[in-house]
Amino acid sequence: MDCGEIVPTVRCLRVQCLMPSPFPGMDPWLESPSQWGDFHHRFATELSNRLNSELPQPYYAKLEMRGEVGLTFDWGRPRHIVPDLAIVRPLGRPSSGSATAVADPRVEISFSHEVEFPGEQLSHYFVEIRDPRQEHRLVTLIEILSPSNKRPGADRLAYAKKQWDVLSSNCHLIEIDLLRGGERVFPSESQAAHVAWLSEGRPYVVLVNRAQDQVPNSWRIKTQLFAVGLREMLPVISIPLGPEVAEPPLDLQYIFQRVYDTGPYRRGAVDYNAPPDPPLEPEDAIWAEELLRHAGLLRATA
Repeated sequence: MDCGEIVPTVRCLRVQCLMPSPFPGMDPWLESPSQWGDFHHRFATELSNRLNSELPQPYYAKLEMRGEVGLTFDWGRPRHIVPDLAIVRPLGRPSSGSATAVADPRVEISFSHEVEFPGEQLSHYFVEIRDPRQEHRLVTLIEILSPSNKRPGADRLAYAKKQWDVLSSNCHLIEIDLLRGGERVFPSESQAAHVAWLSEGRPYVVLVNRAQDQVPNSWRIKTQLFAVGLREMLPVISIPLGPEVAEPPLDLQYIFQRVYDTGPYRRGAVDYNAPPDPPLEPEDAIWAEELLRHAGLLRATA
């Protein structure tokens, strides 16, 4: 066999190994708490890899991580959390337990326990684009919103502060929201209202926030909105870098497909026979079931 016969064979094996997503765009089953952490990590990693092959010299992309407490990870449903370590300290003295009449208001604080325990520590990955010519200054920050960013709590407050800090700086901010559940984070009610209006019926949103105009005493954020429906491909966006620097395109659907092809989702990690979390609207659920059945991902029913 000569070399010319080997290449087609390798290509055939590669095609057989691919396990493409049954959906044209985002897979709603990957939004569930059981899948999102893995998908988020893989998506951020693939995004960083793609940027490093597309960014003009000398810009580079770095994958970074910060911790988040996952007490509000689920979409508002109560969840039992067992801590790995708890520190318990008694406060005050237990009461005698005997019945005693209370003639005047008491002032001694009742007996209690002070309990300190950790929540679930989650890893939130994001991507930074930096310029080594300017002492590795942060040029563009790319955030992939997580469930804890979209629920009330410490992580949402921390994200809102970071969002405001970046928007107030000379750094560009790209926010990728591939979650149908929760409430988005906006720096103003005006922006929230306009995005809600422009993205009605399209649950996935990407915002490209370009840095402030280079005009003295002015502060204006240019926001480019990409709103995507469940039945649509994820968008191709442009990456802002600096004045008079061409903005390279970034195909988010290509990145998603790469993540899905190499991930565990169609290999048994995702139970497509169970409804997604959050659930789909009835019409979308019927549409999704047809796609899954055509892809052979549903168990045969009796």
